Amino acid sequence: MMIEHSSWTQRGLILATFVLGLVLALMPMSLGLAAWRPDWQILVLFYWLMAFPHRVSIGTAFILGIAVDVLLGTTFGIHAAAYSLVAYPVARHYQRIRHFSLLQQAALMGFLVAAERTLAFTVEHYLNNATLLSSYYWPVLSSALVWPWLYLLLRKIRRRFHLV
Repeated sequence: MMIEHSSWTQRGLILATFVLGLVLALMPMSLGLAAWRPDWQILVLFYWLMAFPHRVSIGTAFILGIAVDVLLGTTFGIHAAAYSLVAYPVARHYQRIRHFSLLQQAALMGFLVAAERTLAFTVEHYLNNATLLSSYYWPVLSSALVWPWLYLLLRKIRRRFHLV
């Protein structure tokens, strides 16, 4: 028997996964591991953009980017703009991306995380004279490696709660 969940329950579950992504982004780690921390928040955003394009949009990406800017203490609006820009291709082509294999999706997610990090760094560099460290792009690889497991986990959660 299928249980219908209210719109508020669905929104609450999606919001909870965004909050969990932000918590994972802030969770203390050793310096060696922190350099490899996947961009959890943007990966969660990409999943929901593909799963519920009618409920999660580029506006959601902007708001999540603002939250990341506030929580990480970066220049206000940098992540908001970068998230919005890299969310566009996912929102625009979600039907195609859904049909990619998990390996192809992982490669695409790695590319999009790299694009987001490049956009954010470029703006930070021009505004605050930031320097590029060799470890800056390591999360691109870890994000691509984590994507298949995160995708399967979020899909299982979505199916468990009958989100449509």
